[in-house]
Amino acid sequence: MAACSDDLPPPTYSGNAYDDVATLMQRTLNQRAVALETHDQTRFRRSLDRTDAGLLDSEQVYFDNLGELPVGRLRFRVVEDTITPVEGTDLEGNPEYWAEVVVALRLDGFDSAAVRTRDRFLFVPNADGSRLLVGSTTDYAWETDHPGNAQPWDLGRINVEREPGVLGIFDDWTADDAPAVMDAASAGRSDVRSVLGDAGAKVDGVVVYSLQDPTFLDGLAGQTVGDPDRADGLTIAVPVDALAPGKGVASYRIFVNPRVLYEPAPVVGRLVRHELTHALLGARGRGAPLWLSEGVAEYVSVRPMAPSQRRLPARALDVGATATDLPGEAEFGGADAEAWYAVSWWVCEYVAATYGQDVLFSLLDRLAGGADQAKVLPEVLGISSSQLAQRGVALMSTAYDG
Repeated sequence: MAACSDDLPPPTYSGNAYDDVATLMQRTLNQRAVALETHDQTRFRRSLDRTDAGLLDSEQVYFDNLGELPVGRLRFRVVEDTITPVEGTDLEGNPEYWAEVVVALRLDGFDSAAVRTRDRFLFVPNADGSRLLVGSTTDYAWETDHPGNAQPWDLGRINVEREPGVLGIFDDWTADDAPAVMDAASAGRSDVRSVLGDAGAKVDGVVVYSLQDPTFLDGLAGQTVGDPDRADGLTIAVPVDALAPGKGVASYRIFVNPRVLYEPAPVVGRLVRHELTHALLGARGRGAPLWLSEGVAEYVSVRPMAPSQRRLPARALDVGATATDLPGEAEFGGADAEAWYAVSWWVCEYVAATYGQDVLFSLLDRLAGGADQAKVLPEVLGISSSQLAQRGVALMSTAYDG
């Protein structure tokens, strides 16, 4: 019977300082993972300090959230060298401990590998000191110093919607708009795939976030296509492990800013297709100049629309008239960014119309990783960057200004 027990002897301090403590923590974390994967609420609650009503309430939300997700793999691992006793709790012989925990979660059909993030848990002893239970999963100071580790399901109640190939994550603020977003994402995924063909990454599905609370975007500036503080939409490259960049990207997810949900359906659909283009291209073209990556996304996003419905920003023609070269980061970060998106779009329209769509996508490969466009463009197109900019603007002007 002893071999089947969940209990271990009380922790000791022989050998490495916290060997036994780590063993007790890991046993609780294993129980937590199994309970969440099997949606066993009783077992889950047994891993918690049940004397803390606030903890039980917040952890019930987490339990319910994960029950809505297509969890393919879930593991928790204590990081032993981060175990820290809580000062003063050892005076009565039942010390409490903080420790960092690696959370590995793979969304089935949406992630190519489990996504590893870190959190910091408080572990407290049970009544007889034979177990260490989860006493808190929140350390505000630590989380402030380690942004980018939280997902929406870690932060509050979520509403989950499913369509073939699309997983939607909403909150109470955006739940009423979920059907429209899901329709746009489902149709958009098909539309974008039809344009990209073999140019797209072979991914099974895409996760779409639309949440009023943007906390989960904190710390993601280096993982997004777009500026988290300004964008109506973002594509998020979710790393397998943010602390080990060499492990690659597990998935590309998109964020639709709730402020655009009040726009007409064609506007929302175009935005969603733009972000889906980034997501479905995946790593292809990573490091290409912004005019190309954003121009391609705009080019693909308007393909299902009749030419008369392809809205041009009000300033696009005026800004285009001043263009002497292709836009760079300064232009995309300035007041006329929207107009420069349009210029980039029409540069891509020019390339596709003149050289063929396949050449447009091949430019993503040739200009990936920061390649020198002053060398690549003449080799591929036979013209310079300034000539390309001027010809794209001319085509835009012909289409919209007669």
